Amino acid sequence: MSFTIHNCRITVSFFFVAMVAIVLLEDKSGTSLLAFLAAALHEAGHLIVMRAFGVKPSQIRFTPFGIDIIKSCCVDRSYRRDALISFAGPCANIAMFLLLSALQFSIGNSFMLANLIFALFNLLPIEPLDGGQALYSLLCMKFSADQSAKAVAIVSFAVLTPLAIVGFLTVFRSPGNYSLLLVCGYLMALLLFKNGRYY
Repeated sequence: MSFTIHNCRITVSFFFVAMVAIVLLEDKSGTSLLAFLAAALHEAGHLIVMRAFGVKPSQIRFTPFGIDIIKSCCVDRSYRRDALISFAGPCANIAMFLLLSALQFSIGNSFMLANLIFALFNLLPIEPLDGGQALYSLLCMKFSADQSAKAVAIVSFAVLTPLAIVGFLTVFRSPGNYSLLLVCGYLMALLLFKNGRYY
């Protein structure tokens, strides 16, 4: 399904809708809903900072691997600005975590934790995640785009490999605990299907 709002093309994948529906139906605890709310806040952080810089999104794609916000091409590209936009999503989650922590809302503990986990996950310096995007932009301020892309690929592999090893060890030591292994599989899929996603 695709439609346009203010010259921004919105594309929603059928598989994205199916995945969200299945997760919400299967999860009786409501944790998934809080995770989706944290994800919405995360993307809102990106969009708010983009708007503050006068950068308009040309596309927003909802896919099974996440939500992609594609910035419109501009001549006066600033890697410093790109890095700030990349950090905006995790910062929005961290701000919500700190706000709920300060207010000490017991009812918000799960949402507070969801925001913290979402922020830390996206700050990992792995190529398709915000941390990897920000690292690429920061490196581009001193090195060429090709050199920066290669450096981020190396860092991504260096971070993902030990995580995958720990994930395998966790499965062997705690049968049924596939969480970390699934996360590593997800990150590997991101690397394979979103390789070079620098926008």
